[in-house]
Amino acid sequence: MVLAIALSGGVDSAVAAALLAKRYKRMVGASHVIWPDSRCCSAEVLDRARQTCRVLGIPYLQEDLVGEFRSRVVEDFIATYLQGKTPNPCVICNKHIRFDTFYKRLLASLRSGDLLGARERLLFATGHYARIVKTSGGTFLAKGIDSRKDQSYMLYQVDRQMLSNMVLPLGEYRKTEVVSLAERMGLPYTRVRESQDACFVKGSYVDFLCEQSGTTDLAQPGEIVDLRGRVLGRHRGTIHYTVGQRRGLGLADGPWYVAAIEPGTARVVVARQEEAGRREFRIDRSNWFMEAPLDPRACTVKIRYQIDEIPCTVQAADRGFRVLMEHSHIVSPGQSAVFYDRDLLIGGGIIL
Repeated sequence: MVLAIALSGGVDSAVAAALLAKRYKRMVGASHVIWPDSRCCSAEVLDRARQTCRVLGIPYLQEDLVGEFRSRVVEDFIATYLQGKTPNPCVICNKHIRFDTFYKRLLASLRSGDLLGARERLLFATGHYARIVKTSGGTFLAKGIDSRKDQSYMLYQVDRQMLSNMVLPLGEYRKTEVVSLAERMGLPYTRVRESQDACFVKGSYVDFLCEQSGTTDLAQPGEIVDLRGRVLGRHRGTIHYTVGQRRGLGLADGPWYVAAIEPGTARVVVARQEEAGRREFRIDRSNWFMEAPLDPRACTVKIRYQIDEIPCTVQAADRGFRVLMEHSHIVSPGQSAVFYDRDLLIGGGIIL
């Protein structure tokens, strides 16, 4: 058995690697190159990953996944924005790239390089703040103990069969403990400002989307209207807005919230908070770590990363699943709804 640790050059994956090096005799570090000169795989970042392996005395591998990343993640990102929705590329990357294509590439590389036998198992570790939990009902993802850093939400689309190969050592640690460990261990890392922006976008989203899609429609000014169609003002392009946005609308008599984006008519629809919210919505492209809920299942749901969970019920419906929340909230199409039973992540899907 061999364990591969995905290295990003940051403190989290470096500490995860150091902790695991004490437990696994046969181990390699690996990075994927997914976009030229992006902040997650720049020359500096990859060099730090290589240095970490040198300090730990383990082999280092790199895999070029630029083509796969473009087709699976970037094209989905562009298509979602063109539909007036708000994508979450990290979720899609974890599903198709990091915990799928990257793992399979490493498996092939290690076997061809005689570092992994034909029948040997390859474990795969990352520095995510989440846990793998085995219960009588099966193997689940669970929240990390650091509630402010928990990243289980970002992993909900990982294939259920992959869980048995995953190792997530930082789920039992708090971020402050991880930084302290890195300093004591003398690991090579740089403290960087954490961002929820897409790692592959340099500069503005508008420029990137216009360049990659070949269209400037999203950047064209248009009308801001209320739910009754009354024109309240002008916007500078639908690409600048997301459902739920309150700031930057430039409207009098606020506050107003973006209730919908209509790329076809180049309109941004706004409403009062109580009007913009909803209790019910649907999801598709779902992934479950238990049997999919045909009948109403009581649980909690996160409709965005880093917000509180909301009590709800979820059940099968035509072409997906129907979610009924206990209270009204602003829901953003394109984002993910992720369901929990206490600490266990039971599934999720993309909001329609």
